[in-house]
Amino acid sequence: MRSHALAHRLKARAKEAFQSPDDLLSEVQTTLAALADIECRFERDCERIERWPNSEAARARLRAERESRHSREREPYLRKLDKLQDKMRADLTSGL
Repeated sequence: MRSHALAHRLKARAKEAFQSPDDLLSEVQTTLAALADIECRFERDCERIERWPNSEAARARLRAERESRHSREREPYLRKLDKLQDKMRADLTSGL
């Protein structure tokens, strides 16, 4: 019986969290969309590099540069997702 009450409170807290003025769900979706754009661009660039007619050494250098840029572009969004996840956990568990 006690677990049912806890589940009910968790469900109510989740509903409040996702309907809050700052709308965490929207922020998560926006952040994931940005990451998806970065991934698509990275894949497209990798395909272009592979089709590039220069030497393998030149392609390897370009791949390494692109992978480094890819990591730098992703990092702020990954940190934001971590913060959003922390906020969602805090919102869901506060008052339990």
